[in-house]
Amino acid sequence: MPRTDNKHKTTTMGWSKEEFTQICDACGVCSGEQCFALAEEMGHEYALPDELRQSYDGHRFTADAMDCALPISLDSHSGCSYSCAYCFSNNLQRAPDRNKAKIQQIIDSGTFYTEWPLKKLEAFLARDLKDKTSLAMYPLLDSGCPVQMGALGDPFDDIEIHSGWMKKAIPLFIKYKVPVRISTKGATALLTIPAYRRALEKNPEQFWFAFSTISNSDELIAKVDIGAPVTSERLKAMKLVTDIGCRASLRFRPFLPGISDAYPGEPKAWAALMERSAAAGAMAVSFEYIFLNPAATARQKAMYRLMFTVMNKPNFEKEWHGMSHSSESCRRGGRSYKKDMTFNIMNKAHELNMIFGCSDPHFKELNDTGCCCGMPEQDEWFGNWSRKQMCEVIVQAKRADDKGKKILFNYDDWRPQWAHEISITTMVANSNWHNYRVKKNVTFGDHMRAKWNSPKHPRGPFIYFGGVMIPVGIDDNTGDVVYEYKEWSTEMEQEFKGVESRRESDE
Repeated sequence: MPRTDNKHKTTTMGWSKEEFTQICDACGVCSGEQCFALAEEMGHEYALPDELRQSYDGHRFTADAMDCALPISLDSHSGCSYSCAYCFSNNLQRAPDRNKAKIQQIIDSGTFYTEWPLKKLEAFLARDLKDKTSLAMYPLLDSGCPVQMGALGDPFDDIEIHSGWMKKAIPLFIKYKVPVRISTKGATALLTIPAYRRALEKNPEQFWFAFSTISNSDELIAKVDIGAPVTSERLKAMKLVTDIGCRASLRFRPFLPGISDAYPGEPKAWAALMERSAAAGAMAVSFEYIFLNPAATARQKAMYRLMFTVMNKPNFEKEWHGMSHSSESCRRGGRSYKKDMTFNIMNKAHELNMIFGCSDPHFKELNDTGCCCGMPEQDEWFGNWSRKQMCEVIVQAKRADDKGKKILFNYDDWRPQWAHEISITTMVANSNWHNYRVKKNVTFGDHMRAKWNSPKHPRGPFIYFGGVMIPVGIDDNTGDVVYEYKEWSTEMEQEFKGVESRRESDE
């Protein structure tokens, strides 16, 4: 994605020639010269306008709402100036090789980016917008449910430095008493522009900063979080916001072996990063391993190869896919591979008096609360997250099992109030008009109910959670599948893969 300089100019899609060479070295197709020349031709000297077009619709229910405690997601603008190698947004619908409309937008308007009008944000917070999505969100706002800011882009990136949207948004969140969890790497804006601090000081307890930081090494993180501030800068920004009273957490995701866990000279880099984060004021950690797209484009594969080179694991993709369930659209690896490090992170969090949150579907049952961001269950501003999601279900299932009790869960135990009011087409990308036409009358509830009742589906509870939510029967009243929690053991891995083998032979 384009990156701005002080004159708000961009060249070659925001990449330097050195960065292109890095990617091309990983790709192995050319030395970088061809790609750089092509990028110059496509993106030569287009500008970020003085005012971004006010045409972005910045609020939606997150597509991760199946197991997300913060279903309302907000973004100030339609992209991100950082170019992180693993970014699902950069590598999927917002990627120019997957969405040709993005290239056409550059040609037509000279920029990738549009902005959510602040007047629309205020109308939303004031409960004045009357569209179906907003109306379904208002009961959540009324209940005090926090919103997540920075779902598909960074709200404090270089575009924010140019536009200043958050300077005006923070007072609006305070005015309407809406708690905000901000996912960011944007230390530069927070450290160099005093206006943000002044705005936050009006009610700092209302803001939770989840600093996305995956390596204790400034050198390594700069090679994969291309264009973003390094770890040391992010931790300085974390200390700044916690010193004024904001909440903060370490967003230790995606966890990349060879970058996040250990590397030459630092065999316990993961622990050192957690200690530094706790010293900077982090009260929680949210942890998740990487997932890989099995249908990556040529560009995305090049980004992956760059990442695997930095990880010093050139064959990681083959290894990862080999241990993943083959039906997964997001390949998650295997529980046995993740077990020791997941428990290390959990135990270290508890040693540091941090709340442990696991957003990875594997071992999500280990969460200290039903919110994988690590938000407490009892808190004036951040304790009212939505309980109607699968993270809460699996946490409650394990808690009961630990006490020797078995609880059966049906679809209604998961289903949030808004699920059958919102079309799935507003929450997930539709690759073409036919897809949209077919699905426009399908609600998110319909979508998730079908997956709930299909134990072999990769987004159904059984496959998604790696075999610990077991289908045990059918609800007599609703006809929905009923699930029961089963404590995971390493012996279950082969059993789980055996289910996959039987499924493939059946087909």
